[in-house]
Amino acid sequence: MTSLRLVLASLLHYRGLNAAVLAGVALTSAILSGALVVGDSVKESLRQNAAARISGAGPVLVGGERFFTNGLKQQVGETLGGSLPLANLLQLEGTVTVQGGERRLNGVQILGVDDDFWKLSDAGSAPEALTSKGNDWFALNDAAARRLGVDTGDRVIVRMEKPGALSRDAPLSGESEQTVPLTGNVDAIIDADHFGRYSLKAEQVPAASVFVPLSKLQLLVEKPDRANVLVAGSTADGATFYEAVHRHWTLSDAELHLAKVGADQSLWQLSSARVFVDPKIAETARKVAGEAKSDSVLTYLVNAIRNGDKMTPYSMVAATGTATNGIVPPDLGSGEIVVTDWLAEDLGLRNGDAIRLDYYVVDSGRKLREESSEFRVRSIAPLDQPQIDQSWTPEFPGVLEVDSMDEWEPGIPIDNDRIRKKDDEYWKEYRATPKAFIGIAAGQQLWKNRFGDTTSIRFPVSAISDAEFEKGMKESLDLGDLGWMVRDLTAEANAAVANSFDFGQLFAYMSFFLIVAALILTGLVFVFGIEQRASQIGLLMAMGFPAGKVRCLFLTEAILLAVMGAAIGLLGGWIYTRLALLGMSGAWQAAASGITFIYHIKAASLATAFGITVVMALGVVWFASRVVTRVQPSHLIAGGDAISDESSRGPKPMVRTWSLWIGIVSLLSGLGCLFAPKVPGTMAEQGLFFGAGFLLTIAGVCACALGLRLLQRPGSGLTSLAALGRQNAVRRKGRSLAVIGLMAAGVFMVTAINSFRMEGERGAERRGSGTGGFAYVGETTLPVYEDLNSEEGREKYGLESGDVDWTMLQFRVSDGDDASCLNLNRAQRPRLLGVDAERIAKINPFTFSQVDGEPGDSSPWALMAQSLDADADGMPLIPGFIDMNTATYALQKGLGDVVTYEAASGERFGVKLVGLLETSLLQGSIIISEKAFIESFPDAGGYQYFLLDGPSAEAVKPVAEQLSRMLGDRGLQLMPAWERLNEFNAVQNTYLSIFSTLGGLGLLLGTIGLAVVVGRNVLERRGQLGLMQAVGFTRKALARMVLDEHWFLHVLGVLLGVVAAAIAVLPKILSRASDLPIGLLIGINGAILVGGLIFCAVAARSVLRGSLVEALRSE
Repeated sequence: MTSLRLVLASLLHYRGLNAAVLAGVALTSAILSGALVVGDSVKESLRQNAAARISGAGPVLVGGERFFTNGLKQQVGETLGGSLPLANLLQLEGTVTVQGGERRLNGVQILGVDDDFWKLSDAGSAPEALTSKGNDWFALNDAAARRLGVDTGDRVIVRMEKPGALSRDAPLSGESEQTVPLTGNVDAIIDADHFGRYSLKAEQVPAASVFVPLSKLQLLVEKPDRANVLVAGSTADGATFYEAVHRHWTLSDAELHLAKVGADQSLWQLSSARVFVDPKIAETARKVAGEAKSDSVLTYLVNAIRNGDKMTPYSMVAATGTATNGIVPPDLGSGEIVVTDWLAEDLGLRNGDAIRLDYYVVDSGRKLREESSEFRVRSIAPLDQPQIDQSWTPEFPGVLEVDSMDEWEPGIPIDNDRIRKKDDEYWKEYRATPKAFIGIAAGQQLWKNRFGDTTSIRFPVSAISDAEFEKGMKESLDLGDLGWMVRDLTAEANAAVANSFDFGQLFAYMSFFLIVAALILTGLVFVFGIEQRASQIGLLMAMGFPAGKVRCLFLTEAILLAVMGAAIGLLGGWIYTRLALLGMSGAWQAAASGITFIYHIKAASLATAFGITVVMALGVVWFASRVVTRVQPSHLIAGGDAISDESSRGPKPMVRTWSLWIGIVSLLSGLGCLFAPKVPGTMAEQGLFFGAGFLLTIAGVCACALGLRLLQRPGSGLTSLAALGRQNAVRRKGRSLAVIGLMAAGVFMVTAINSFRMEGERGAERRGSGTGGFAYVGETTLPVYEDLNSEEGREKYGLESGDVDWTMLQFRVSDGDDASCLNLNRAQRPRLLGVDAERIAKINPFTFSQVDGEPGDSSPWALMAQSLDADADGMPLIPGFIDMNTATYALQKGLGDVVTYEAASGERFGVKLVGLLETSLLQGSIIISEKAFIESFPDAGGYQYFLLDGPSAEAVKPVAEQLSRMLGDRGLQLMPAWERLNEFNAVQNTYLSIFSTLGGLGLLLGTIGLAVVVGRNVLERRGQLGLMQAVGFTRKALARMVLDEHWFLHVLGVLLGVVAAAIAVLPKILSRASDLPIGLLIGINGAILVGGLIFCAVAARSVLRGSLVEALRSE
C-alpha cells in the first residue's frame, strides 16, 4: 500500500474525527475570507458612491465667493477641444422648506446649471422631465426629496443668501443679511445617473441638492453672467486644464475693472467689484504698471469731519499717493490733509487749521469701534477741478445705488438725524466724490483691514496699454492669487477611497479571537484523534516506520484536511460577509454612516484567506501532534493513555521548563510596559497598557503551568475530592492550559474592549467630558454675522435672555470635508473651526490627551494664541487642536504633525497639531484661533458652528428652542450636546458591538472546547471512575469531583482575564473624561463565568450517564 493510499484510507476510516477537524479549518477560513471580503465590499461601495458623486467630472475650477464670467468656459473649451464636456455652475448654499413649513432641510446645495451640466452625467443628457421646460424648471435630487418626503408636483421654498460684493464682516459691506427666496413646484427628481449626487466633498452620504436653470439663479442673486464652478470632463488632464484657465482668464473674470479716469482720461484705474483690491493683486498691479508711476488709493466713509463745534457728517475721504494726481502735494505730511472748498466753507477751514476725523474700524466679526484722528489742513482744493470726481470711490454696497442719503444702508450705523439738507444736496450733485484727501500711508494706517488696504490703483495711460497690463497681470499671478482653486475630482475621489477606513482589517482584527478559538478547537480535536489512534501509530513505528515518516503521514492528512477545509470555508465566507453587511445595514448601521453596501469580492482576498488558513491550520496541527513520535512504540500500542502518561511524567527541574522562562520574560516585559514613562492620553500610552495586560495574561498562564507542575510533586496531598479533581488537571496539562489560556485571552479581549463603550449623557455637565459641559450644539447653513453674546446680536434676532444666564461659544467655519468617524472616506480637506482663543481658554472645555508645549497653570487652549516659526520650507505655521480619534484614524496624524491648507490668497500654510483632545463633539474638524482663521480666510464672514452654554441643559432648553425658531432662516439646527456626542460614540460603540458579537462567538467556541475537554477527560477515565464508584464513591460525588476539576480551570481563566483587562484599561479608569460601563462589564463577565460553569456541568453529566462499572469491566 502506498503512503497516499494509506493516508486516504485513514481519512475515510476516521471520518468522524476528520470531519470535526475539517469543520474547524473551514470555520477559520470562512471567518478570515469573510472579513477580507467585507473590506472589499466596503471599498467597492465607497468607490461606486464616489463615482456617482463625481460622475463624468474631472478637473474643476472652484471660485467659492469669487465669480468669473460665463465666457471663461468657452475660451477654456476651445483650448481643451470642443468635444470635451465643460459646464459652468453657480453653487450656493441654503435651506429648503416644504410648503407650510412643517419640514425643513438645512445645508442644501443650490445649483444653477445649464445643459452642459447634464452632459457630464452617466446618462449624457438632461432628465426627460426637464427637456420640455426650457429655462423654467425646478428640481431636487433624490437625497433631498427623500429627506423632505416630497415628490414631483410638490411645492417647496428655497432660501439662500445673496452673495455680497465682499464679506459681510467688512466695513461698508451693506446689509448683514440678504436672503432671497425661490419658490417652485418640483418638476423632476434627479437621480445618480443624471449627476444628482454631484458634490465637491469627499463624503459617502449623498448631498441634498436643488437644481435650477443657471441663468435664472444668476438673475435671482444678482450675479448675471457669472459662475463660481467650472467643471471639465473626466478625460481632461488636470495640468492642461489649469494652463487653459490661466491662459484665458481676464480681468473681468477676476472681478477687476480697468477704466480711464481723470479730466482728460489720462489715467488707468484698476478697481474691484469686491470694493477692496486683494493685497497680492494690488502689489502685482503696481509692479506691472511701474511703481514709480502708480498710486494706490484707499477711499473710506468717515462718520464725521469736525472743526471744533462744527461737524460735517458721513463723508468720503480718499487716501492716495502723489504720482498721478494734482490734488495731493508731493511733500504732504502724514498728519496733513487736503480739503475741498465745499468742506472748507462748511466747517470754516483755513490752511493750518486742525480737524478731526471720526470713523469706524473693524474689531472682531462685524463689531465696529469708532476711533478718531487729527489732521492739519495743508491746502484747499476746488471741488470743480477735473481731478476730483466720484471715480475715487468704489461701489460700496447699499450706498451708491440710492438717490438720497436717508436711504443709505452701508452696513454701519447711520444716524439720519445728523444728515442736513445741504449734505443730501451734495450727495445728489456730487454723489460719492471725496471731500478730503490724505496720504496713502496715513490712510492705510488708519483703515487697513483684513480685506485689503487698497480700493483702486491709478497709473498713466501713457505708461502701458490695457492689453499689455492684462498680459502682465496674467503672467505674474497664479490662479490661487485670484482666490481660485483647481481640483482634480477624480484623483481626490480615488485617494479618498484608497485611503479610507479598512473594514477588512477591522473585521479581521475583531475576528481574531474567534479565529484563535476555532484553531485551538481544531487542534484539540486533532490531538484527540491522534490519541484515539495511538495503537495504530505504535504499530507503524514497531513495524519499522521511522518517526519522521509517521509524522509525514499525519502531516499529509493534515494538509489534505487543511486544503479541503480552507476551500470549503471560502463558501462559508460568503455567508459571513452577507451577514456582516446585513448587520451594518441594520443593527450595526451606525458604523456604516448611511452607506448602502454592495457585495464585491476580489480573488486576491480569497487567495490570501486560503493561504493563511492552510498555514495556520498546519502550524496548529504540527504543534499539537509533536509529542506523539517521542513516545515509545510499546507505550503507544498500549493505547491513548500512553501519550498522556508520557506528557505527565514527573516534573523536570524548574529552570528547564519553557513555562518558567516564558513566564519570566512576559512578566518582566509586562511590568516594563506598565511602569515605562508615558505621555498621558496618547495612543502609545494605551498601547503600552494593552501590551502590559496581554503580556501579564501570558505570564499568568505560565504561572498556571508551573502551578500544575507543583501539583505533580510528591507530597502535594489529596485532602478532598476537590483536591483530587485539581490533581487530575495535571494529567492533561496541555488541555488544562489550553482551557485557561483560551478563557483568559477571551475574557481579556472582550472585557478590555467593552470598557471603551461611551455614553454621551453620562457626566455631560462636566467641563472635562466629551460635551465640554455645553448644553447644546448647532450649525447654521448661512452665517450668523452678529455676536449672539452681545446685546446688539440678541436684539437683531429678537432673542430674550429671560431669567437664564446663557452664552454662546461661536466658531467660524471653512469649507472642507468631514474628518469624523461618520465619514468612511479619507478626508482630503478637513474643515477648520476658528474660535476666540481667549474665550475658549477661559472656559477650558474638554480633556486633552496630549499637548505639545507647556501651558503652565493656564488652559492648554492658551497654546492657540502662540506664534510659531515657519517650517524648513518657509511655510507659515499656526497652532491647531484636533480630536485624537480624528487625528489618528481619519488623518493618520499625531501630535506635532502639520496639516497643509491653501489660504484664500492662494498661499500655503500649515496647521501644526499642538493639542489632541479625547473624544469630543468637536470631532472631525481642526480648531484654530479666530485671529488665524480670518487672516487665512478674510472673505469667510460670520459664524456657523455654536456651542450653547448655561446652568444646565434643562434650564437653557427654552433658549435653544427660541434660537432655533428665530434663526430658522439661517438654517440653525440645535440639538443636545450629549446627543451629538452619542452620534460619534455610536460608531465606536457599534464597532465594540461587532467585536463583542464575534468575540462572544469565540468564547462560545471556547466554552464548547471546554465542554469537549470535559467530555474527553471523563471518557478516558470512565474505568477509573468506575473503580471509585465500586469502592464506595457515589455518582454525585464523582460528578462534583469532575466539575471541581474543570470549574477550577474555567474560573482561573476568567479571573486572569479580568485582572489583565483592568490593567489594560487603567488610563480610562484614571481619565477625568471617562466613565467605565461597570454594569455592562459585570454582566458580560458574569455571563461568561456562569455560561462556562453550565457547559461544564452539562458535559460532565451527559458523559457520566450509564454504568461506570461496565466501563471498569471493559478494561
